[in-house]
Amino acid sequence: MRLFETIKETITVGQAADYYGMKIGRNNMICCPFHNDHHPSMKLNPTYYYCFGCGATGDVIQAEEQKAA
Repeated sequence: MRLFETIKETITVGQAADYYGMKIGRNNMICCPFHNDHHPSMKLNPTYYYCFGCGATGDVIQAEEQKAA
C-alpha cells in the first residue's frame, strides 16, 4: 500500500516514540514498551527498531501494530 510507504518515508521510528512520550536516551535507546523493561534495551534507528531484551523488531508501522495489540 502506498499509504504505509508514505508514512515510513515521512515519520522516523524516533519521531513516533517521541510522539507517544517515550524518553529517548543516549544512543537512541528507550525502555521497550513490549515487555517489562526497567533499563533501556530498545535501539531506535531511523527506519527500524530492535529490542535486545525481547527481540522485538520492526518499522514505524509495525511498532503501531504491536503497541495496539
